[in-house]
Amino acid sequence: MRGLSLVLVALLSATAFAQTPSEALRCAPDEPVLDRDRLARALSLDLRGRLPSEEELAAIAEAEDLPDAVLDAWLSGPEFAQRVVRRHRALLWPNLESLRLLQVNASLQAVGGRYWRRNLARMYRGDIVPCENAPARFGEDGAILTRLVDGARVEGYVEVAPYWAPDAPIRVCAFDAQAEAASVEGTDCATTAGFQDAGCGCGPDLRWCTVGLTHLAVNRAMTTAMEKLLQAIFEENRPYTDLFTTRRAFINGPLAYFYRHQSTMSRFQIEPLPMDKDRLPDLAFTDEDTWVEVTLPEAHAGILTRPAWLLRFQTNRSRANRFHDAFLCSPFTPPDAGLEGVDADVTNPDLQQRSGCAYCHALLEPSASHWGRWTEQGMGYLSAASFPPTREDCEVCALRGQQCSTECRRFYLTETLSPQEEPYLGKLKAYSFRRPEHERNVEAGPRLLALTEVASNRLPACVARRTAEWLLGRTPDEGDADWLAGLTREFVAGGYHYRDLVRAIVQSPRYRRVR
Repeated sequence: MRGLSLVLVALLSATAFAQTPSEALRCAPDEPVLDRDRLARALSLDLRGRLPSEEELAAIAEAEDLPDAVLDAWLSGPEFAQRVVRRHRALLWPNLESLRLLQVNASLQAVGGRYWRRNLARMYRGDIVPCENAPARFGEDGAILTRLVDGARVEGYVEVAPYWAPDAPIRVCAFDAQAEAASVEGTDCATTAGFQDAGCGCGPDLRWCTVGLTHLAVNRAMTTAMEKLLQAIFEENRPYTDLFTTRRAFINGPLAYFYRHQSTMSRFQIEPLPMDKDRLPDLAFTDEDTWVEVTLPEAHAGILTRPAWLLRFQTNRSRANRFHDAFLCSPFTPPDAGLEGVDADVTNPDLQQRSGCAYCHALLEPSASHWGRWTEQGMGYLSAASFPPTREDCEVCALRGQQCSTECRRFYLTETLSPQEEPYLGKLKAYSFRRPEHERNVEAGPRLLALTEVASNRLPACVARRTAEWLLGRTPDEGDADWLAGLTREFVAGGYHYRDLVRAIVQSPRYRRVR
């Protein structure tokens, strides 16, 4: 063994003596620079999601480096915009597939070729049974006639052309197919109260009901609408700030139908609808592939007030948290040493002051208040005209212990669980524990939050960092700090054009290094 060691030492010594001292100490480069062809492949994959074609490689074969004209063409094409949309999808998490927008009582199911609502059968027929397999009979006054079958009051069916397939009529039990706008008792059948009244059915063309997975067309439309907005902004090279300020929107058939006929039937708080129903495009539910661009009311703030954001993040705190994480690179996480005093003062309802909680909530609560006029567990908008900060009827019923209206109970503080809440009785819930300097957040909305962070430079710096992470395929380290700061300055000075930011990154020496 000793002899073998001596041989190895002799070989290493001989190699060292064969080199000059500087050659012996020099490290081989571990980050070779991409040549033209490899750069073209890397850029095409990053910017377009595919390799360059043989024709494209042949066109640049005579050039020493990738021509600027080629890079400009790739950056200005629709494929680049699609890649950026995909990148932002990973930041925004706009997945609504698991959301059931309508109540389960709105679901029709088939049995023996007839459609009925199982959950309401006992209310209609006195038992959980469908109608009989025979045409429905009606009295002279239009009332549905029934006959007793094993103790159940059973009616027949009627044929209806449903809104989801108007060319394919189906047989629907007559009680479920009732089309009246209001019941004899005065219930508005176009609301969830209709599910508790035997005089209400699914409405004309079954518009208040759904069958199978047809309702998912609305979920898909909400997500696609946001992606179409992103696509338009990046393909047109609009300023990045448009993401948080634009009132542009895209609506297709399922969306228009949902807003016009089903928003009041939703299990989420969609009303007051944040748009004028009279200005919705005239589209049928089946026009899923037809998209119309519209302009939304003044209160809207780009992606931050779209259904794919508001319904994906259903509390104002979660909306603010996602914004801080995605666009400020500042997730709300506790310190490494943990939170102190968590068990103390647990009864304080103001999380901005509660021990332990204040570490995050002193910042989170003011940020969350920007969504104070957008309904939680929904996407409705509470206008200042109809929902002032303090509403007299809500204040009176709250202070006098009287029965409060549904609107007051839902949107205003009418009951307290602690003495600290008493000063806010009768106020819009978003104003609870709001400091005077933060009250403007509720009225200005999330647009103010975004533009404030743009002005503070936190948002542009985060966008530059997130984009560098994407294109470099690694997390920037301390050695990248000056470079990132320079990217941010150029991004701001250039008018927040995302295409220019990407160009600056891919043309940098850092991008050309193989890792």
